[in-house]
Amino acid sequence: MTQIAPSAPPPVFPLEKDFNAGVGVVANQFIHRQMVHAYLLTGARGLGKRTLARTLASALFCTSENKPCGRCEACHRVMEGNEPDVLTLFADDGKQIGVDRVRELIQKTSQHAFGDGWRVVLIEPVEKMTPQAQNALLKSLEEPLARVVFLLMTHELTATLGTIASRCVRVKLSPWPDERLRDALLQAGHPPQRVAEVLARSAGNIGQALELLRDGDDGDAWAFVNAALSISSDAEAVGLSTRLKEGREAADAYLAALEQAVYQALLARTGRLDAEALKAYPALWRAAAERAPVRDLNGLLTAVLDARRLRAGQVNWQSNIDHLMMRLLEEHTKWRQSLA
Repeated sequence: MTQIAPSAPPPVFPLEKDFNAGVGVVANQFIHRQMVHAYLLTGARGLGKRTLARTLASALFCTSENKPCGRCEACHRVMEGNEPDVLTLFADDGKQIGVDRVRELIQKTSQHAFGDGWRVVLIEPVEKMTPQAQNALLKSLEEPLARVVFLLMTHELTATLGTIASRCVRVKLSPWPDERLRDALLQAGHPPQRVAEVLARSAGNIGQALELLRDGDDGDAWAFVNAALSISSDAEAVGLSTRLKEGREAADAYLAALEQAVYQALLARTGRLDAEALKAYPALWRAAAERAPVRDLNGLLTAVLDARRLRAGQVNWQSNIDHLMMRLLEEHTKWRQSLA
């Protein structure tokens, strides 16, 4: 387990406009208390939406001249989840957020604030809210209370009600440049050697980088991903499928790593990620990320997600693993012929 320096400040999302222009504009609104009533933070899982939301909230409550300082008592309360005027509603273990939880949260926003009147509401992810819950939230967005700001977060914008998205200022997060990601990880107290090891494999996703650093030696998962992305025969497909079935406890970690690899390839293929970020992957996979049909990569990503979902539910997941490995083999065979 990686040791973190005890004096390291809580993580703070970069607010400079040269990092993300949209974030910089919104941060300036929070610093000067000129916010609108609702914001929708969008982007892939692991890009820092929750950290950004707390950083923006800390800019509102920070007591220092340069906001948010990340070091004052107010900033620490917000970043550590101890600020009573920051209300949160997060999906528990991926479960749906029901209407009763939303109604309870909305009722709290009408109560007196503990501080100078401002309240910030964090909800993540919006797509996990039931249709009834989203409609209950919609009423609050249509008739906003004074000094209440909603910071909504979504990993899948298309799964969010359009009526909710249309009532929010949208802030899109993108993968982090390697230099900024390296600086953030070093500032958090992670050893330089470990940071260098995970940088290429995280492809600008700070959540993925932190997960790799937290889990320590994940060489087995990395070896599985490299083997899965290099399948060239039925025997190799069967071998990897058997490996997942026999190592049930490690199966989800392996599939999660494979999901991240496929997703990164899709980002690169659609121009949202520099192809150089995939330099640690097999040559065929790098070529596919540059020229393979987007629908093929989308199909693979869906297949991995289905395998993870079925494994979590323990319903027919073994046969789905066989299907996933054979699907990878079919795509690789096609790519070898067309991309050669």
